[in-house]
Amino acid sequence: MVWAAISFKGIIGPFFREQRINAAKYLGIVDEFVSIHYALDDHWKASWFMQDGARPHRTPAVFDFLSEQFNDHVIALDYDKHTGSGMASLFARLDAM
Repeated sequence: MVWAAISFKGIIGPFFREQRINAAKYLGIVDEFVSIHYALDDHWKASWFMQDGARPHRTPAVFDFLSEQFNDHVIALDYDKHTGSGMASLFARLDAM
């Protein structure tokens, strides 16, 4: 797995993991990232989180964590189906206007 982040302060990573990543390991990685960068980033509440559609990234536990930490500022495959919010639901609301 390759993991990286982009912020207004620069690029974080990339980090490489040789082992196979399951949902629990992925959640641990994201939790560690959030814990460290929440303390360092003064624009945290304006942040968006984007991830790919890998199966371990699309579990209810991961989506619940992202929803709680990023206040539904999440771009992720199936996120809107689980939470009813996020980028896809934002576009749906705009289309209805």
